[in-house]
Amino acid sequence: MALKTHKAVAEEYLAGAAAKVSHSFGVPASAVWAALLDAEAWTQWLPITKVTWTSAKPFGVGTTRTVEIGATKVEEYFFAWEEGKRMAFRFAASPLPISAAVEDYRVVETPGGCELHWAGRASAIFPLNILVNKQLAGGLKSGMPKLEAIIRAEPARFGLS
Repeated sequence: MALKTHKAVAEEYLAGAAAKVSHSFGVPASAVWAALLDAEAWTQWLPITKVTWTSAKPFGVGTTRTVEIGATKVEEYFFAWEEGKRMAFRFAASPLPISAAVEDYRVVETPGGCELHWAGRASAIFPLNILVNKQLAGGLKSGMPKLEAIIRAEPARFGLS
């Protein structure tokens, strides 16, 4: 499938995100952040088949990666990065019938663990826009408890001893 370039949106577009999901984790923020950097982990907690970081470390603003969902490839561009706390990206190119999309992941320390806050927004023709935003949020809502289970099952992999 041919990739098409999407609108280069960022913070202003993200501010209009209605799709939001949060989950409280009983593990340190550092472990959740480590899991977000682990390409294979994404395939274990979301309906993603492959993640390839296409930028060298250290990651930051300008980092890119390619996410595969079956035969569909989505090229992502990170427009916000606060090491250990936040990563936000836009869909730079994909074959999807959307004009723009963003996702924002924030890890916040709490007593006894942390919370992962996700916000997302995608634009497409009506009513497809509603469906896409619902699917994004639904995937994150069902995936976050799986992410916590993965971290607990393999603590050393995510920096816990």
